[in-house]
Amino acid sequence: MKSVSMYGQKDVERMVRFMKSVDEKNAKIVEGLSVYGPRNVSLLAKSIGLPNSTVAFRLKKLIDQNEDLEINARLDVSKLGLKKAVVLVEASPGKWELPWNALQNLDYLTYLVRCYGKFYGCYAIYAFPAEHHSEFEDYFEKARELEVFSNYLLFWTGQVREVPPNFYWFNFQKREWVFQWQRWIEEVLNASEQLSEDLKEPKNYRSMVDETDLRILAELEKNGRLPLNKLAKTVGLTRYNVRYRYRKHILPRNLIPYYSVAMFPYPYEVSEICAFVIEFEDKKALAKFTNTLNDKPFILSYAKVIGQNSILVHTYTLKEEFPNLIGSLNLFVKENLIAKFFHETLILVPFIDETTPYERFGNGTWEYDHAQALKELKRIART
Repeated sequence: MKSVSMYGQKDVERMVRFMKSVDEKNAKIVEGLSVYGPRNVSLLAKSIGLPNSTVAFRLKKLIDQNEDLEINARLDVSKLGLKKAVVLVEASPGKWELPWNALQNLDYLTYLVRCYGKFYGCYAIYAFPAEHHSEFEDYFEKARELEVFSNYLLFWTGQVREVPPNFYWFNFQKREWVFQWQRWIEEVLNASEQLSEDLKEPKNYRSMVDETDLRILAELEKNGRLPLNKLAKTVGLTRYNVRYRYRKHILPRNLIPYYSVAMFPYPYEVSEICAFVIEFEDKKALAKFTNTLNDKPFILSYAKVIGQNSILVHTYTLKEEFPNLIGSLNLFVKENLIAKFFHETLILVPFIDETTPYERFGNGTWEYDHAQALKELKRIART
């Protein structure tokens, strides 16, 4: 399963080919899939003003023509008792493999790639048991003491908000993108100062699921369009029980706030995939900036850093347009919206990509053996 909108090079190439075939009606369907998912055809049709039959026919055709099109459920991990963390580590000269092995050793890793920029090393994302957050922090302190890496930055974040594939800057007649950086700058300067509900920090990390709910969620995380009968067979339940849990447990608790539709707008070879850390002057400035991101083709996802007026943003930009993105951010610094920012360029080969490890959940808690993790870390440090 592909996490936090990050994919391998072959995946990106496939998505670009698919995106070239999308017309204006299909574009509306693809945009709406992120909100309603592949099962709520009637709500999707109503939201975009098309007949149910038209949406159902076009959606089936899209999927039939692109059998490996990924539509994945994105989970609100705070309602599973998990806490999102992003970690940047700097590799020491001559010790390139050590950080990679140390990050991979720690449980609950969801994404891992190499990176360069402010740090030359690795970029990792975890969904870690909230009750063990202090042990998570201790692991990275111990790794630095053992000289597994020379430095690191750790950010706890709220819910990651992925930006659905959108065509706001796409000219369907000419089949080309029209980049409107000045228009975006004006949008930010005039945007609302109220922070979106999507970015509000979790009030608690109480688990709202049991083992059966998690098995269903894990399969939808891998494939959000999995037919109900196949889903039931995979998790070992009847079709009725799966439907009941989906309608009575998963939907009312909003455990799936949205779906991810795997589409990238431009070829990987001529693009930059980056992770930005952006610190704002205050909460109002953060709100103005983030309130403009949900329809921008260069934004993959973003999340607020807990306890700070900062966000982590994943971007996907044409190389020739990247200086315009940097120029726009610098203008926001001059306008006293952004205090400072930096970015890491992400290298997609190799990469590690995992789903929520539901098998580690039992009796209402997540398993984690800190002593064993540190023991293995010391072994890695000696290699």
